[in-house]
Amino acid sequence: MSAADLAAVIGTVTALAVVAVLTVVVTRLARTVRDVAAALDEVRGEALPALREATEAVRRAGEETARVNEILDAAEAVSSRVDGASRAAYVALSKPVIKTAAAATGAQRAARKLRGRDEPPPRSR
Repeated sequence: MSAADLAAVIGTVTALAVVAVLTVVVTRLARTVRDVAAALDEVRGEALPALREATEAVRRAGEETARVNEILDAAEAVSSRVDGASRAAYVALSKPVIKTAAAATGAQRAARKLRGRDEPPPRSR
C-alpha cells in the first residue's frame, strides 16, 4: 500500500466519522426541536385560555368600576341635597327658635317680677 492509498483510507475513515458525528448531532437537534415545539404547544394550550380569562376579568372589573362610579355620583348628589336641605332648615328654624327662647325667658322674668320674686343672678358663660 502506497502513501496515497493510506492517505485515501485515512481521509475516508475521517469523513465517515465526521458524517457519523453530524448524523448524531442532527438527530439530537431534531429531537430537541420536536420537544421545544411540543412545549410551545402546551404553553399555548394553557396560556391562551388563561389570557382569555384574564381579559374577561379585566372587562368585568371595568364594568364594576363604572357601576361604582355611578353609585358614587348618586351618593354625592344625595349628600349635596341633604346638605342643602339641612342648611335651609337651619336658616328657616334657627331665628324663630332663638326668638321663642328669648320670649320665654322674658316671660319668666316678667312673671317673677309680677309675683314679687327677685331675678336670679345671671349665669356665667
